[in-house]
Amino acid sequence: MKDIPLEEAEPARKAFGDLTEGEREMVRDALGVIARDPSAGREIPGWRPPSVEYTYTTPLARDSAEAITVVYTHTPGFGVTVVYYFRDPQVVD
Repeated sequence: MKDIPLEEAEPARKAFGDLTEGEREMVRDALGVIARDPSAGREIPGWRPPSVEYTYTTPLARDSAEAITVVYTHTPGFGVTVVYYFRDPQVVD
């Protein structure tokens, strides 16, 4: 399967700069998953078709309750736009 084109919105670029290097590494891994399958995240209902908005959350470590969440939109035929990255103190299920 071909990778889906990814681009970052300005708020995502700024948020990436505020992450630690370890958090940035987790974001890079998450973006690899999203580029292969944009539907890997959880869909946020109510978005305007044909775009779909998703969140993808990944733990910072196996035993960590903290995570990084990537918010992004996918428009079939156009690719993925990363909207924001944030630290998430929630337990990942």
